[in-house]
Parts: sequence; C-alpha cells; structure tokens
Amino acid sequence: MPAAPLTDAERGALRELVAVERARTQRRLSSLERTFDEMIDAADLEPPDDEHDPEGTTAYERAQVTSLAAEARARLTQLDRALTEIDDESYGACQRCGQPIGWPRLQAQPGTTRCMRCVVSP
Repeated sequence: MPAAPLTDAERGALRELVAVERARTQRRLSSLERTFDEMIDAADLEPPDDEHDPEGTTAYERAQVTSLAAEARARLTQLDRALTEIDDESYGACQRCGQPIGWPRLQAQPGTTRCMRCVVSP
C-alpha cells in the first residue's frame, strides 16, 4: 500500500492528535473499568432478590459498560496502530483503496483507516 503524501509537519501534528485521543480513550476505559468494578462490589453488598432488581436492570447496565469498555479497547488498538504507522510513514493511506485519506479527515478522525469515498461506498 503506498504511503500517503504527508509532510513532516503533518505527521507531527497527527502524532500529537492521535496521542491526545489515545490518552482520552485510556481515561475513558479506566473510568468504565472502575464503574464495572463498583457495580460488582455493590451487587455483592446487596442480598439477592429473585423477583425484583432494585437498581433497575443490573445485567443490562453491566452489559452496557462491558460493551463500552470493549469499544474503548478496540479504539486504543486502532490508535496504537496509527502511532506505529505515523512513525514508519505509512499512515494516511486508505486501507481499502490505497489512496490518500486526506489531511482534513485525518485531523477530524485521528486513527481513521479509510478515505471518505471508501467510507460512504459499499
């Protein structure tokens, strides 16, 4: 796959954007993991009630937090890949068509792997 024509300044700016997004995503994941642990701890403190769930749908809430945490982990993987590709200068090419993703899209969506043409076409 050909490397996208990014300047050194653009690669530096992208590295910074991706690093900021990665830190934000890591904080979100940590918060979700704490929330899940608190939910488990709270459930351990309450006696089981076979007929009623006094806090609403606990299973649903746990599943929701688990799903959000999985999304955050996937996003971290994507961002880590982007950082590696920025360093080896292969970042910025669409993984589907190989064409440049474009500076505006890379700025708007740090870690993205597809150009807008490939995102909107089936």
